[in-house]
Order: sequence, then C-alpha cells, then structure tokens
Amino acid sequence: MNIDFSDVDGLKKVALDGRLDTAGVGAVELRFSAGVIPAGENTMVDMSRVEFMTSLGVRMLLSTARSLSVKGKKLVMFGANPAVTDTIETMGFADIVPLCTDEADAIALLKA
Repeated sequence: MNIDFSDVDGLKKVALDGRLDTAGVGAVELRFSAGVIPAGENTMVDMSRVEFMTSLGVRMLLSTARSLSVKGKKLVMFGANPAVTDTIETMGFADIVPLCTDEADAIALLKA
C-alpha cells in the first residue's frame, strides 16, 4: 500500500494505492492519520487505485473523518472501483463519509 499527499485547489488530497486490508492498513494508517488530522483541512481521498478494502480500511477512514469533524472539517472519498464501492455501500459507510464519482465532485462537495 502506498500513500501520497498533495494540495489541490486549496484542499488536501490523499491518494491511496494498493489494498486496504490488514497489511495495507498497517503500512499506511499512521502516516495517513498523521498527514491529515493535525492539519485539520477538508480532505479528499483518491480511492481510484485501491484494489480491495476490508473493514479495517473503513475503520481507518472513519476514525480520521471523526477527528476532522471535531475540527469542523470534512473527509470525502472519490473514484472507488466497483468492488470497493460495494464494500462502502454494504457497510453504510458512504452515509458517514461521502463517496463521489470523481475529483471534481469531491472538490465541489468540500467547497459547498
């Protein structure tokens, strides 16, 4: 699992690449939360290169979303493949952390 941070249109963007399973979450969870929570910025997560996600991946994203919410900020995801989208929808996770189709939709939602 790889992680990359950037700024896009005044927002933090996190691109994840790989599998958000036990090993993948273990490899990036600390860097993910440390790269997002202290800054306290609206954040979008590019899920387009995430091949697979388990409940541990959902927990990692949910924990970060809650920490940002305390600061009055939002976390949104975008670009998930059909398998990851199915996991997100089955768990009802999109009700808490919105899943957008693409980066432009994520930016629009965060700037609304």
